[in-house]
Amino acid sequence: MTSDVAKIADLRREVVAGRIDRRAALRLALAAGASLTSAAAAFAAAPVPVKSTRSAALIKQRVDWLIVGGGTAGAVLAHRLSADPQTRVVLLEGGAWPDDAAIDTPAAWPSLQGGRNDRAYRTMPQPNLDGRVLPCPRGIGFGGSSLLNAMGHQRGHPGGYDRWEALGATGWNHAALLPMHRRSETFSGGADAWRGGDGPLDVLAVSERDASPVANAFLAAARGRGYGWTEDFNGANPGEACWNQFTITRDRTRDHAARAFLEPVAGRPNLTLLGDAPVERLVFAGQRCIGVRYRHAERIVELRAERGVILTAGAIDTPKILMLSGIGPADHLRAHGVEVRLDHAEVGQNLHDHPLVGGVAFEARRAVPLSAYNHGEGMLFAKLGASPVPDVLLMAVTVPFVIPSVGAAPENCFTFVPCVMQPRSRGRVRLAGADFSLAPIIDPATYEDSKDLELMVDAVELARDLGRSREMADWVLREVHPGPAIVDRSALRQFVRRGTSPFYHPVGTLRMGSDARAPVTPELAVRGVSGLYVADASVMPQIVPAMTNAAVVAIAERAAQLLVGQRAVHG
Repeated sequence: MTSDVAKIADLRREVVAGRIDRRAALRLALAAGASLTSAAAAFAAAPVPVKSTRSAALIKQRVDWLIVGGGTAGAVLAHRLSADPQTRVVLLEGGAWPDDAAIDTPAAWPSLQGGRNDRAYRTMPQPNLDGRVLPCPRGIGFGGSSLLNAMGHQRGHPGGYDRWEALGATGWNHAALLPMHRRSETFSGGADAWRGGDGPLDVLAVSERDASPVANAFLAAARGRGYGWTEDFNGANPGEACWNQFTITRDRTRDHAARAFLEPVAGRPNLTLLGDAPVERLVFAGQRCIGVRYRHAERIVELRAERGVILTAGAIDTPKILMLSGIGPADHLRAHGVEVRLDHAEVGQNLHDHPLVGGVAFEARRAVPLSAYNHGEGMLFAKLGASPVPDVLLMAVTVPFVIPSVGAAPENCFTFVPCVMQPRSRGRVRLAGADFSLAPIIDPATYEDSKDLELMVDAVELARDLGRSREMADWVLREVHPGPAIVDRSALRQFVRRGTSPFYHPVGTLRMGSDARAPVTPELAVRGVSGLYVADASVMPQIVPAMTNAAVVAIAERAAQLLVGQRAVHG
């Protein structure tokens, strides 16, 4: 025992000094015989050596790439572009390195919304949701929204990516992105033609032996209704009924983007991670973007890049930065006193997300066991409409996931959460003013297309049907919500309006396409200027039929390949 403690202490000092990353230290400790519990606890608490290079020193150095936003996409790009020791990369992030211990605990994710790593944005009142204002959590700090999310790692049906190419994103299809998915991950089930085995990001498949029995019954009910089973929905057969997969490490901690992609390379001399440095504006020379203006330590600093600036601040903040820099709908910019550099009517348009209903709730006959993962282990991807890819997702959530506008729920309760995966409704992001510190105006326009509402009603009916199945009879005492009094479709519509929430997967506000109106080209360049690129969820022409983090990783992986050959432009 003493030798284990000494070994762990030695390795922890190596982590703190930046000579080894936490994941490597854990493997060495386990190889030396240390217990998983003691090693994981020691290394999870170890601070990460993030260089705090002062802005004045940075200005005097040559910088090839400036990456704006240290979330998932920014972390991937910093990891890949800095692999060439001759390429100097600076990653600017508005927040700091995450130090909230709850982030590491997968089951604690519901407590993170509204915490210190959440920008805590809010939407405009939604007319089709009884005027409710919705939360729009967005991560701040290295790791971005991967610090807050529920860690679901779902690539989505291949047809979802093929649809991008059909919508004008030439070269962006499933065949092109499959190698990007593979290179990013280390899958717990092992590598094959579809899955990666040596990537930076740990992806953990649910093991049936420690899965929730409620989720097991849910999947049995789905199969009893004729839905097909798949062992790996991220593999060759995307299937319908399946166990979930998570960005969780082998020691059962969250593998957020900063941990997976930045920690292992934080010591590279050609990579600077600059936190607490929110970008206010882009800097131009003529029609070329040559750098950024950011705030750091009470100073306004201007930093230039020789190859280019890459925006990775996400589907809400990337269009905000562009509009503050004079790229966007001209009339809107002028109304806020922003000088128009480029009239791009679609900047900030095409905002969409997966609406969900929280939730179809059942009181349990006996205590529901605590989840060994994230409370959401069983999944059903279903086709209820005419879409060639799944248009509905049902999740078996083993806690009372019921939003306040629906009503109360008993403590011993579980929920089936329906989601619309290919919504038709489109909203927008707009400026609240010319001051960068103002939160943007976010209008998701939920159910603006009534077909989304009708599909959600169908999904709620499917969730209720599964709850009434013989496979669930051993667990369901009664349906709490919508409840037995709600029987007709009109009442179900009202229940859906009360219970709808975003899934916190905003995408599309800078769609890539080949047409002249698309703000971003298929090469990820901002159309109409040079030296400026976007590589985050905002470029998706249409949302993938899955949780979006895996798709963002793949976008950033492909962006790194597209951009690595870009030459420096001086002046």
